[in-house]
Amino acid sequence: MVISMIHPILYYLGVLAVAAFLILLLVDYVLLFWRGGDVAARRRMADVLSIGSDNTIYIDVTSLYGLKVDVSLVDDIPYQFNWRDFKKNFVLTPAEEKVITYTVRPTVRGNHEFGDLNFFIRTDLLGLIERKLAISQTHTAKVYPSLLHMEEIELKSISKIALNQGVKKMRRLGHSYEFEQIKTYVQGDDYRSINWNATARHQSLMINQYEDEKSQPIYFAVDKGRNMLMPFNGLSLMDYAVNTTLAISNIALKKSDRCGLITFDKDFDGFVKAEHRRGQLSNILETLYQTEQTDVESNFNALYQVIKQQVRQRSLIFLFTNCNTLHTLERIKPVLHLISKQHLLVTVMFENSEISDFAGQRSITLEDVYEHTIAEKFIYEQRRIATELNAVGIQTIVSKPEELSIQTINKYLELKAKGKI
Repeated sequence: MVISMIHPILYYLGVLAVAAFLILLLVDYVLLFWRGGDVAARRRMADVLSIGSDNTIYIDVTSLYGLKVDVSLVDDIPYQFNWRDFKKNFVLTPAEEKVITYTVRPTVRGNHEFGDLNFFIRTDLLGLIERKLAISQTHTAKVYPSLLHMEEIELKSISKIALNQGVKKMRRLGHSYEFEQIKTYVQGDDYRSINWNATARHQSLMINQYEDEKSQPIYFAVDKGRNMLMPFNGLSLMDYAVNTTLAISNIALKKSDRCGLITFDKDFDGFVKAEHRRGQLSNILETLYQTEQTDVESNFNALYQVIKQQVRQRSLIFLFTNCNTLHTLERIKPVLHLISKQHLLVTVMFENSEISDFAGQRSITLEDVYEHTIAEKFIYEQRRIATELNAVGIQTIVSKPEELSIQTINKYLELKAKGKI
């Protein structure tokens, strides 16, 4: 039309082009809105999601269109998941059924709301108009301590191996002292348990079989104060402690031990008595689910008081905390020493792997020397904290957050094998 100012005959070609474009728009509109076309969809997911683990969401989509369409799906994901650019593009042929999957990794426990499924649909033939279709699929998902992590740790514990690259294998040290029976030796049995008298009588290798000692009380004390707020890979240190507590409780209960729970910050606010009964794991799970992290200074005197009043029998106590300075150690050491006189106390602390990696780098500038010196000082203080606790009879675990469950279960199995609880 602009060029027709010079060549008037082109004006009519421009009018025809605009008319054709409007006709195509009308055809596209009719195909999208007036031909009875639609999309049916529903979201399938577990009612309980696991924090810190990959949880799969399934969306079943069915095309009710009589033609091929291009679809963009935007799911209304809870804001706590921090996923702002979610979008899935795919093509649907007439009457096609398709399953769209994606994974979410929650980093906050609690109730999270999924909203509508939003579809943006275009015809594959023209694609001039886009139709928005919102399908109501409101769903409330509860994010619990990681049940997937618990099942993974249970599988590794039962199979006695960890095949995943970079995962430390679980140790099986010694055996317990509770005699069960004498049986024929088979490959893989501990040769130290051979019963030579029975072997001489039966003219074949016989061994003493032992079983784990049962009904031993185990408590998990989880510090939820500000020292446990430090994030690592999207989760706080307290969340790692919570997942580990659930995983070990599951294994200990299967070994017929009694498990209990204590949560505290400036006061203690959660206590589950160590028992071995049906529903105990669910009780621990619900308590951990409702545990909220705080930014206050933890009061270890409150922990000592609840242990003194509520835990009457000598027990194995795993204390999850983050003591990273000598000043903090001097403040809590007398309390921990009092607890260790009555119980077998294992203090579980976290290694800052980022500082360790940074300290191992080469210093180039003077500023690098200063920074690496500070990092080395931090590492030295953490080692000294562990040494001083060991010196007063308090066992310690210093672990990277991602290895916390394996390290703690190793210690639990080691203490049982040595008969210390």
